[in-house]
Amino acid sequence: MVILNIKESSVQNNTILLPPTDIASYKFPFQPYDIQLEFMKNLYQVIENGKVGIFESPTGTGKSLSLICGALKWLKDNEERYEREEYSSNTRMEITNEPLWVIEYSKNKKRKEELARKQELNERIQKIRDKEKLERQKASCQTIDGNIFRKRLKKDHNGLDLNRNRKDSDMEEYLVEEYHSDDETENHEENDNMSVQVKELLKRFQEGKSLENFDNDKETREQDEEEPDEIKIFYCSRTHSQLTQFVNELRKTVYAENVKCVSLGSRKNLCINEEVRNLKSMNRINEKCLDMQKAGTKPEKRCPYNSARNQSHMLDYRDHVLASVRDIEELVDIGRELGACPYYGTRKSIRRCQIVTLPYNLLLQKSSRESMKISLKDNIVIIDEAHNLVDTVTSVHTIIIDLPQIVKVRSQLNAYLDRYKKRLLGKNVMYIQQILSLLDALIRCLTAFEKKCEEKGKDKEGMNYIKTVNDFLHILKIGDLNLFKIENYLKKSQVARKSNQELTNLSTLPSLSQIEAFLMSLTNGNQDGRVILGFQQIIVPIEGKRETTVKYIPNIKYLLLNPSSQFKDIVEEARSVILAGGTMEPIDDLTEQLFPYLPTQKLSKFSCGHIVPPENLLTLTLSEGPMGGTFEFTFERRDNIKLIDELGQTIINLCNVIPDGVVCFFASYTYLEQVHERWKQNGVLERIKKRKMVFQEPRETQLVEKLLKQYDLHIHSSNNKDGALLLCVVNGKMSEGMNFSDRLGRGIIMVGLPFANLTSVGLNEKMKFMNQIGKTSSKDNNSSQRGNEYYQNLCMKAVNQSIGRAIRHRNDYAAIILIDKRFNTNNRIRQKLPIWINQSVIECHKFGQAIGKVSGFFKNKVHQFSSNDL
Repeated sequence: MVILNIKESSVQNNTILLPPTDIASYKFPFQPYDIQLEFMKNLYQVIENGKVGIFESPTGTGKSLSLICGALKWLKDNEERYEREEYSSNTRMEITNEPLWVIEYSKNKKRKEELARKQELNERIQKIRDKEKLERQKASCQTIDGNIFRKRLKKDHNGLDLNRNRKDSDMEEYLVEEYHSDDETENHEENDNMSVQVKELLKRFQEGKSLENFDNDKETREQDEEEPDEIKIFYCSRTHSQLTQFVNELRKTVYAENVKCVSLGSRKNLCINEEVRNLKSMNRINEKCLDMQKAGTKPEKRCPYNSARNQSHMLDYRDHVLASVRDIEELVDIGRELGACPYYGTRKSIRRCQIVTLPYNLLLQKSSRESMKISLKDNIVIIDEAHNLVDTVTSVHTIIIDLPQIVKVRSQLNAYLDRYKKRLLGKNVMYIQQILSLLDALIRCLTAFEKKCEEKGKDKEGMNYIKTVNDFLHILKIGDLNLFKIENYLKKSQVARKSNQELTNLSTLPSLSQIEAFLMSLTNGNQDGRVILGFQQIIVPIEGKRETTVKYIPNIKYLLLNPSSQFKDIVEEARSVILAGGTMEPIDDLTEQLFPYLPTQKLSKFSCGHIVPPENLLTLTLSEGPMGGTFEFTFERRDNIKLIDELGQTIINLCNVIPDGVVCFFASYTYLEQVHERWKQNGVLERIKKRKMVFQEPRETQLVEKLLKQYDLHIHSSNNKDGALLLCVVNGKMSEGMNFSDRLGRGIIMVGLPFANLTSVGLNEKMKFMNQIGKTSSKDNNSSQRGNEYYQNLCMKAVNQSIGRAIRHRNDYAAIILIDKRFNTNNRIRQKLPIWINQSVIECHKFGQAIGKVSGFFKNKVHQFSSNDL
């Protein structure tokens, strides 16, 4: 560890940490490549300097391990710095009239208490580690019928009837608490003669719990709430499987022996209460779980894994979580062993963790972070697979509601108010009536929109009205309502959940939560989004007949245009934000959309080449087919029969020279099906099948895994040496997250450029928005073209993800063929390819040149590996 003393610093401490230059310091589990060392050094420096970092590291270059070792090395060094030094006076010291020696004494005392508490926790954790190590040693020596025996702790919850139905008479649970609106007062006590402490004692006495340990339990809970938040890393990815993969990589390092890590997930993934789990629907699981925790719920109706009598088990669960690096499945197992809820137990572990893994949606939504009491302040946020981050932020904050949904919710909320009106206190009635007024305004707006379209005889398909937020609010005529206060009321009162809980037996009734999310979106900045009125097509059966008809349902959509407005609070709160991915190009598009406000010095970019030797990758651009036809798969030309036939002849020839698996990407499912049908008619498909089995990506998600298994089995079959052709779709189910390594992907073919449909209302509004912000940007010399640039970037991100399925490790090899003359003639498009691909592209205008290059490439590989076998 290198420390440089300085007088002032923008970070919290009096010293700056410099990234170690020696490989051993990072404790990489293997001998790292040079690019991995550079990656870790840059990562360390970005975190220390409190910057936003964008890191591009192709698949197979050890990105996950580089992230782990670089970030944890900084975390360890920072902890040592904290233990050596006092808090920096310019960032930690509060303005006070107290003498300096009093301030110093207070700081030192608090620090000693924190260290003592940490030591006590570490001692408890170490005991669990030692015990688990001993159990593993015993288990390795014990066998029963040849199987490894592992003792599992069983918990018995006899006497708890979890299947009783809710009684309609239990009305108290549905009432929202008295609301004091503007004064924001919380935790109001009921107006009776008993204090909270006396009530707690009485409750415990009635439940048969000994009062002897009450004070100790209370003290333990209070200490737990007061525990300092460890400086930590929040690691995010798209799916639970990717998070599990990260956990497995972490286990390979020496850091895993001492680091405290927890994986967060949904109730659906973590719940161990079978009565709740069996509900299957995410919404019903959430509602049932919350229903079992409400104040006043009878003991037999409470969840036995998360009750007041179970707090010692929850603390025990937390210690077990911190004792070892575990994935979601193991966290569930521990919960079952200890009889403690993994969902709430993992959240109880957050404060004391050094690494928290969680899916995108839990991080990106402020409401989710607040509900889990996650604080990003001074912590590190690492978002992996970040090439999709802009789209994810946009989709998370884009809301659609339709007319039937609004009508049902209005009816639901009105029924709730009628039933409880006399019992609701404070300003609850006023705010619920205001929400009803808002719903009435939305209903009037959509009804008038539908009527207007019908009167003018306009085709509802593709009909849209686009408004800014302010214009839409003017149309609603709700100027006397304060949306910000209503938003605050919805958050604090939880009326959406309570009104929905009352009617959970009506599974078709929508929740007010979706409407709530839409109303909250109207509090965003006027230029940050658009409100779009349109129609949704649904197919409905004709009464008394077997035929169906199309029905058009009017809806309202809030479309987020400015993702930086929703991501900004994460950047401002965290110490450092790291965006990492295998393919991050075009990086400029990412920075423009997420960080337009950041000064250049606060943003750092790192992109490394591939570890694969240059001779293991062949990338070609192809302009013409074997019959001399020009490849240009524009929307206007791609339906041309001659073009499709020319493509078929090209694929036949490529399949003859590329061994094993060939993966071919098309712009859409519709175009893939059109091409497949034509090849079936003209005999191309039969000619390909003489060389390779043909597989086609299905539209149905549930069929994908079966298809991939068949594709894999056919290629690796000892009876088959020719391989297979897999026809896929860009942005489909095979273009991301799939691993076509080695024989599964010796050839990757991209047919055309998958430009999005310019008739899309959302896309057009986004392009207008990009042009508009370009005009106000002093950095942009070509502001009027920002929309077109965004359009190209959208296309090339999809291309890069698809062709990135090839070359998954150092010894892998493959050919990438980009079929469209625009790859040769449009330099701006070429420049958006990943650096490790773009630097070695060979332009082929004639087919003969291309087939010769591909044939020679694989002949050399066959000779190379044959020589190695000798």
